[in-house]
Amino acid sequence: MKKFTMAAGAILAAGLLTFSSDGQVKLNKAYADSFLKGVEGHIQFRPRYEYVDVDNSPKDAASALTVRTAATVKLKSLFGTKGLNGLIEAVNVGALIDKYAPQKPNYELVADPPITRFSQFALTYTTGKTTFIGGRVYVTIDDHRFIGNVLWRQMFQSFGVLAISSQAIKNFNILIAGIYERKGITDALNADWRLNKMPLVFDINYSASKSLRLKAFAYMITDVHDTFGLKASGKVDLGGLKLSYLGEYAKQNDPYTTDNIASAPDIDANYYRLALGTGSGGFFGNIIYTHFDGKGDKDKGFSTPLATLHKFEGWADVLIPGAASGFDYGLNEWSIYLGYNKPDIGKLMLVYLIFKSDDDPGTISKDIGKEIDLLYTKKLSKHLSFLAKAAFYKADDGYYTGGSLKGTNDVTKYWLQLNYTY
Repeated sequence: MKKFTMAAGAILAAGLLTFSSDGQVKLNKAYADSFLKGVEGHIQFRPRYEYVDVDNSPKDAASALTVRTAATVKLKSLFGTKGLNGLIEAVNVGALIDKYAPQKPNYELVADPPITRFSQFALTYTTGKTTFIGGRVYVTIDDHRFIGNVLWRQMFQSFGVLAISSQAIKNFNILIAGIYERKGITDALNADWRLNKMPLVFDINYSASKSLRLKAFAYMITDVHDTFGLKASGKVDLGGLKLSYLGEYAKQNDPYTTDNIASAPDIDANYYRLALGTGSGGFFGNIIYTHFDGKGDKDKGFSTPLATLHKFEGWADVLIPGAASGFDYGLNEWSIYLGYNKPDIGKLMLVYLIFKSDDDPGTISKDIGKEIDLLYTKKLSKHLSFLAKAAFYKADDGYYTGGSLKGTNDVTKYWLQLNYTY
């Protein structure tokens, strides 16, 4: 609230209000008219019902009806300066049905506790094809595999950043950023770093053509790890049949510095992902293979703690602890996507996933489990959309993360959601 008050005061001081000789405060109408023309507002209401049932669990099945209410204000040409823009977004997550943890600990978890927050609060300055960013914003890089805004949960993840994004060099898209805070989907995931110890993001993309995009990246996350990687992707149109491909490799080592912990974790792990996709006449299909190294004789395996984790490793979220903190014995994952998408019908999709440990755990088999995910979405009007989704995880022997065995119970989840934006 303090930041909001200070920003509002600065805007008013810039000319919205004037002070007459007799001490009265008056509205500067000419400036106010100009200011209002530069204000753009948006609202979002997103009610969602979520059901979670874990087989053989001592907890009751969760039943949650939550509502995300977001108000976003974009301020253009602040203080009469072309290219200087402001962004403010306030979000409230409320629960109409709260039979879920953490609200009630005897129920299964739904990661949407009631919370109110300024999710975005930033200034940007654009000159030519380069933008400077300062403040709290949503950060999404590519498909959110390493850094994302977790847009599935009701409170999105945002970051306090000092960043430069540029397309000044032809065919290149460059992002350089320092992260001074993390605001997670719950307050328990929040973190702060000193400016001289910020996590650092270097992301360089080169678009040779639609059929070839190359990327080099370094995500140096204070206290967690350093990740360096390369990626190639593209799309090819074969006259009605569209093909896509992706190849990605990353190496993870100890973090370049620490701030909130006494000593750096010892990490030496690899990751790679290969994908092929095709589509024609509304039908589409993708097959993806993903590999995470285990910890071996180090402290932990490859991990992606700042990703939009719900998007990967199954919507039942059973493997999220491993993806966020590292799989002790690694992960080999196959996922197959089949679907159909037409505006008048909507989007239907089936996902089948197989999870196996990479190394032999010894006490259990490599078979972690399997999952089937189902999705239907439909745009009902210009401002309103509908979603129905389900996830069915079938456990085998589970997996270890941080020495703890996870994923040994079957899990069923389903969701019904409306999304209104204006």
